[in-house]
Amino acid sequence: MEPGAGRGGMTLSARLLGVLLLAAGCARGGGDSPPEVRAVPVGVAVVKRDTVSETVTLVGRLTPVPGGSVLLSAPTDAVVRAVHAQVGEPVAAGRLLLELEAPELVTQAQSLRAAADAADADLARQRDLFQQGITARRQMEEREASATSARAAAAAAERLLARTRVTSPIAGGVQRVLVQPGERVSAGQPLVEVVDGRGLDLVASVAPADLARLAVGQAATVSSDAGGEPSPARVHAIAPGVDSLTGAGAVVIRIGATGSSLRPGGGATARVSLPVERGALVLPDSALVLVGGTLNVFVIGADSVAHARPVEVGARSGGRASVRGELQPGDRVATTGAYGLVDGMRVVPAVHAE
Repeated sequence: MEPGAGRGGMTLSARLLGVLLLAAGCARGGGDSPPEVRAVPVGVAVVKRDTVSETVTLVGRLTPVPGGSVLLSAPTDAVVRAVHAQVGEPVAAGRLLLELEAPELVTQAQSLRAAADAADADLARQRDLFQQGITARRQMEEREASATSARAAAAAAERLLARTRVTSPIAGGVQRVLVQPGERVSAGQPLVEVVDGRGLDLVASVAPADLARLAVGQAATVSSDAGGEPSPARVHAIAPGVDSLTGAGAVVIRIGATGSSLRPGGGATARVSLPVERGALVLPDSALVLVGGTLNVFVIGADSVAHARPVEVGARSGGRASVRGELQPGDRVATTGAYGLVDGMRVVPAVHAE
């Protein structure tokens, strides 16, 4: 074979190999092209200006208002002579509830009253003698002091004796009767409890986030855990301090006209109405997305590209939230499918929510 032919053969073979390699490269080249970016389907809602009202829900226990309950106790060691009230019975102020027997108090009161009468008689004699010039002023004044002291001691003994007839200082209902006739009781031992259920407070422990939004005078409604119609109420007091561990604070809700289902000691729920926001930017709260510790919404532009906008959230009610931020009425925001979006991502609005 001629040298030229050999070189020509080599050249032809090289050319064929190059063509084959190029074709193979073209066949694989499709895998090296950028992958197709698929748009994310999202629900969309329109930002509007509207009025938003919000309530804070509190759970607590019902208690009588201050002075609305009394737990009466024995004034001295005694024996229960008679019980004149039973649990659940309505009583008026001054109603006799039970009687105690304390012979020692009777004897003491009689003795001190006799001593007081004697001191008064002696004082009268000294005054007559002083007017006649027979006795000195100093003696009369000493008798006056003795008579005053004796009368005070007798009055105190008689008041203590009167307390053996235990009466109710308030109108209400008998909550508990803790003794029986014939039972011996000690001084200070509880005897009977009376509760006026017409005036009630709901005392609730409130989380820090809600505590800051409450104020004295805000309107509320209170419903019993047992059911029944809610009763009107108002925020009556907010404790000045909070629990050092939880940050929660105590709030007192004063109930107006109480329903029959509201009873002292029972559980109840209060719904406190917060100030109404008028003309606020409102959107579904499903549009709120936590991004890096900040709440954002994704605004969908005309080019279907999502843009993250940080917002501050105000009132929330009925699945809606008022917000403040770089938004305008009419802006479209992503709702369903908003989690997982990043700024600049292309989306496909799948649902339009009013």
